[in-house]
Amino acid sequence: MMHLAAEKKSPEKEMSLGAACIFLRGGKSIARGLADDEIDELRDAFNEFDKDKDGLISCKDLGNLMRTMGYMPTEMELIEQSQIINMSLGGKVDFDDFVDLMAPKLLAETAGMIGMKELKDAFKEFDADGDGTITTEELRSAMTKLMGEHMKRKEIDAIVKEADDNGDGTVDFEEFVKMMSNK
Repeated sequence: MMHLAAEKKSPEKEMSLGAACIFLRGGKSIARGLADDEIDELRDAFNEFDKDKDGLISCKDLGNLMRTMGYMPTEMELIEQSQIINMSLGGKVDFDDFVDLMAPKLLAETAGMIGMKELKDAFKEFDADGDGTITTEELRSAMTKLMGEHMKRKEIDAIVKEADDNGDGTVDFEEFVKMMSNK
């Protein structure tokens, strides 16, 4: 298990580990739609408030529904939503409209998180030969390709050693996930 905060590291090593993670954590946010489990969560919540099972909920219920999902809309936000719904959605919200209203909130909530798909895609970028492990040479190649950064062999070895929990000299997917989540 990595204990990055507990160990004292040289600034050079800190920068190397940071460089290995920067393409996932950098300024580019990954645009995505809602995942199936997020849509299922919305459907379950919506169905709880659709008392007569007609596929519609009222503006009043929308605020209560948002609160049960952990969102605390201000009175002004609810008034704005109500006006949008009353003017364009006939005063009632169906599931698709509800998803349209809630998707930006869910996506904003998870914007800083890296999903499993993104981690697998990133791992594939590093694992050039597709054998399920990242070697020192693969890491060096990926760093150069992804960021144009040429790193010293010692720096690359330090990154691999830091992330290599089982001591086999490579980084497997599980170790990669731990490395990415600890930075």
